[in-house]
Amino acid sequence: MQPNQDLSPRQKAAILIMSLPPELSAQVLQSFPAEEGQALTLEMSKTANIPQEVKDQVIKEFLETSKVQGQAHQQPQNLPSLSRRGEDIEPRRSYKTGKPFAFLLRADPGQILTLLEKELPQTIALVLSNLSAAQATAVLQEMSPHLQGEVARRLAEIGRVRSEILKDVEQVLEDRYYLLVENGFSTSTGKDTLMQILNRTDRSTEEKILSGLARKSPKLANNLKNQLCEFEDLVALDKSGIQQLLKVTDIRDLVMALKGTSPEISNKIYDAMSSEKAQAVREDVEALGPPSWEEVKAAQQQIRNNLRGLIIIGKIKFSSPGVN
Repeated sequence: MQPNQDLSPRQKAAILIMSLPPELSAQVLQSFPAEEGQALTLEMSKTANIPQEVKDQVIKEFLETSKVQGQAHQQPQNLPSLSRRGEDIEPRRSYKTGKPFAFLLRADPGQILTLLEKELPQTIALVLSNLSAAQATAVLQEMSPHLQGEVARRLAEIGRVRSEILKDVEQVLEDRYYLLVENGFSTSTGKDTLMQILNRTDRSTEEKILSGLARKSPKLANNLKNQLCEFEDLVALDKSGIQQLLKVTDIRDLVMALKGTSPEISNKIYDAMSSEKAQAVREDVEALGPPSWEEVKAAQQQIRNNLRGLIIIGKIKFSSPGVN
């Protein structure tokens, strides 16, 4: 990555968006006009291994410019929320922000595994218990079967942890994490970040971005489409793939999603379960009152995201009309 002064405004905008949490990045990207959003998406896809000092320079410049102008000219209205990233410049210690292990929110599963590879299962479980369910699941999926079992058992046994112990563990791991980053520890590429953002946009925005990319970079657009399946694509998944997906799916999301899906998908899912489990889930679905479409859509989107994650890490491979 070139020095900050050599970056174009669009490159800086891409770095700023990638520095936000994925949920906020998706909202920001959706607020751009279609053509500019597509251009930024393409720029993000070309960005890889941004040195921390370059990120810090770009963020610092944005914050300073915002104070003078009230708004950086290349960004939409909601990007000033990036000021929360000011904590990443100095000091960077997340244990001072009140959220345990906040420094891992932008880390990918491989980074977290590298960070924890020499720790005991109980320490790994403690860290995972403070991450989001999706992030913890992704890390668990990367572990050996034996370690998965040990960590899962410890997770089930975790009770309340004294704050001073939590802070001690966090401080040690955070110091190690930034040492690894500063010495070439691999970071997520722009394409990885773009996938996280697209996972959180609505379908209309996703289609507009991919349509624009298809004109400018057909190979990239096709590559992304191969990973951006939809809930409806479950019809093309084999029994083994469905079973893999069910392992990482919350039962509450499953019941809600089944309440509003087609018999074809429902039967495909039930057929992948044991008869006892299928009967129990059917009864839960039938007992559930009429949900709102928003609730059903949110549950189906969560399962879709789980499926996309399994495809990205190679746990599931399939081809369907929606994944071509």
